[in-house]
Amino acid sequence: MPANKLRLIHTSDTHLGDITGHPQSADALTAVVESVADNGGDMLLLVGDIFDNERVSDDVLSWFLGEMERLKKPAVVLPGNHDLIHETSVYHREPFNHAPKNLFVLKGTEGETLSFPGMGIDLWGRAMPMHTPDFKPLQGMPSPVENNWLVALAHGHFHYAEDRDQRSSPIYPQEVADAGCHYLALGHWDRHVDVSQGSVTAVYSGCPLGPIGSPGAGEVTVVDLDPQIGVSFHQVTIN
Repeated sequence: MPANKLRLIHTSDTHLGDITGHPQSADALTAVVESVADNGGDMLLLVGDIFDNERVSDDVLSWFLGEMERLKKPAVVLPGNHDLIHETSVYHREPFNHAPKNLFVLKGTEGETLSFPGMGIDLWGRAMPMHTPDFKPLQGMPSPVENNWLVALAHGHFHYAEDRDQRSSPIYPQEVADAGCHYLALGHWDRHVDVSQGSVTAVYSGCPLGPIGSPGAGEVTVVDLDPQIGVSFHQVTIN
């Protein structure tokens, strides 16, 4: 069993730079940053679609990096379908050459593990190069290292058993149940949904702007990793 007690703040889908569809996205991200200290978080997870598109200005990127620096705690980003990782990705642009030391971007398209030895946690994610039915967000997930928490980040569509349409970046129930991680932090849906399977806790944080049509009703997911009682989570209102 992992040795350390940790609290993670989990969010996704801020869509920075989208003035029309998500005009409050900057305020929402600021509220997310403040929620980390307000809730005693040890780390922030941003699970995809941080930026709305690849046309966002360098000013938006620089502003985001400034907010991450203000956080002081580690922040881990997984690219999503709006901010894909490929040649023209926002994450390859000039401002990211000056990213703060506490920001980590998972860029490996076959999967990549970030280890934080002092904290007793490993984070794994598979960065999305293309949003297609062929991209499998959970493929290649490792098993936990002894005494460490393994938290996986995945951006994609959870397929319920009754779903008939084939969606891009699919995540199937059995894949979740078979995953080796202690917590699966999901992004892509604008609502908070618990899709845990078997012994694996798997959660969509919901958009910090609130669901489409309910602006200002933003939340983040607070995740507690406790060696005594295991994994638990609850929603906290922000804004």
